[in-house]
Amino acid sequence: MSKTCLIDNEKLGMMTNSFKTKDGNVLCVKHAEVLGLTLKDVSESSTLDIQNSFNDLMSAMRKFNITDINQLSKSERKSLAYLAKRNLNKLSPDTYRQVEDITNQIAGNRLMLLGLGLKGSVDSLTPSYLAAILEQNWILIRQNEQIIELLKDKE
Repeated sequence: MSKTCLIDNEKLGMMTNSFKTKDGNVLCVKHAEVLGLTLKDVSESSTLDIQNSFNDLMSAMRKFNITDINQLSKSERKSLAYLAKRNLNKLSPDTYRQVEDITNQIAGNRLMLLGLGLKGSVDSLTPSYLAAILEQNWILIRQNEQIIELLKDKE
């Protein structure tokens, strides 16, 4: 019995690395990497959830005129997948860039947190998290201004 990837139905050989979803379907490693999913993520996800995440990622790529996933760096793919998972794939390009910066900061903090957790002090992370919060506030301020403008136009 041959197995096929749940994204593109490509046949996977017996020796091909793949991950099994919680409902028994198979996701190839290539697509798992595109979505930024680990073995644990895939095993805890349903086929439908993974397909929806992939469709959201493709939608986000179309929105930003990205035609080939290979155009993106690994961190850009992860950022787009991260945003798509949170239904933030409909952001304007300007807001997307700011949110991408925030996700990169937070991802870096996770690595630092792991390293610092081994040493016992996480105080040096505070400025980095505060910078991410500040960046989020700038996004909210811009969105509030857009809302105010729309409300003024309705009057």
